[in-house]
Amino acid sequence: MGLFDITALEKTYYSEEVETKVLHGVSFTIEKGEFVSIMGPSGSGKSTLLHILGFLDNHTGGEYRFNEKRYAEFSEEEAARVRNKEMGFVFQAFNLLPRQSVFENVKLPLLYSDIPEGEWDSRVTEVIELVGLGHRAKYETHKLSGGEKQRTAIARALVNGPNVIFADEPTGNLDSVSGQTVMETLQALHEDHKHTIILITHETYTAEHAERIIELRDGRIVRDSQIAERRTARDQYTK
Repeated sequence: MGLFDITALEKTYYSEEVETKVLHGVSFTIEKGEFVSIMGPSGSGKSTLLHILGFLDNHTGGEYRFNEKRYAEFSEEEAARVRNKEMGFVFQAFNLLPRQSVFENVKLPLLYSDIPEGEWDSRVTEVIELVGLGHRAKYETHKLSGGEKQRTAIARALVNGPNVIFADEPTGNLDSVSGQTVMETLQALHEDHKHTIILITHETYTAEHAERIIELRDGRIVRDSQIAERRTARDQYTK
């Protein structure tokens, strides 16, 4: 079994007796240390899937196992511990405190962790350096470029030492140059530090920074392929 095992997963929202089915029997496995893109147009169900994988929402059918344990077997306290300790989240909107420094923003998750306070500053410094922002540590985040803000958000996601990073449209608010820098940062975390990375995007060129792409359309998987396979097929088509 993998780190994430998804079998016939379904998600239906209910509102005033109206049912809206978003995921229709989705199945896949993600191994520890993989870099996977979940790609699809708006409304395909990719963000809903991320919320389920990240313990931010529940599924309504099928089975989800994280690290071989069924989601239904996690108590609320256990689920919160997994989410806070083993998972880090990066969102399109950055969600930074604009009048606080990079250092203070990155340190924020530690206030709610069980990591000893004596380790906080060294951890913060380490992850800020890791994303290439050591020279910006004392800057208030409203003074940063978009790419620097997103790298600050990545550092904040890393500070608790999670094994998994979820990145939901991390380049959506960035120009192409800043977006490329952010994707190179995520690639380095995967290649050099063995993080499992799950990227949500609607952009093919962003998705192709991963090793594998799971394509969703209308709540169903329409393709699940390795990047190398996709490029070989594309090269053969263009010859």
